Amino acid sequence: MKIRTLKSVTTWMLATVFAFGAMFQQAYAAPQGMVTTEQLMQEMQVADQRASVNNFLSRADVQAQLAARGVDAADAQARVSAMSQAELAALSAQIDELPAGEGLLETVLFLLVIFMLLDIAGVTDIFPGL
Repeated sequence: MKIRTLKSVTTWMLATVFAFGAMFQQAYAAPQGMVTTEQLMQEMQVADQRASVNNFLSRADVQAQLAARGVDAADAQARVSAMSQAELAALSAQIDELPAGEGLLETVLFLLVIFMLLDIAGVTDIFPGL
């Protein structure tokens, strides 16, 4: 008699646990729906822009400039994390437009011409053959 009672109580408890589990699973189910390619690309673009800005802020020269202006690098990182998509896109575009070593060849050629003119004029003797 006790075995039958134990089996029925165990069965009843298991059924109750499964019923509650099914109820809570429905309550906490993830939203269902198709994720479009545009949505996925937009999320990836935002992640890339955020990574680009964070990489820019992690450079030593940028951190030195931030410190010179009294801005903590951690505060700047926190502000980037709190930016909206539009703000992040604008900042990323500004960073991408910054000159990075532009004009090095022109500067070297300009200095070479100046030194040649000074050498021809007799002011310096850098190029002995001229």
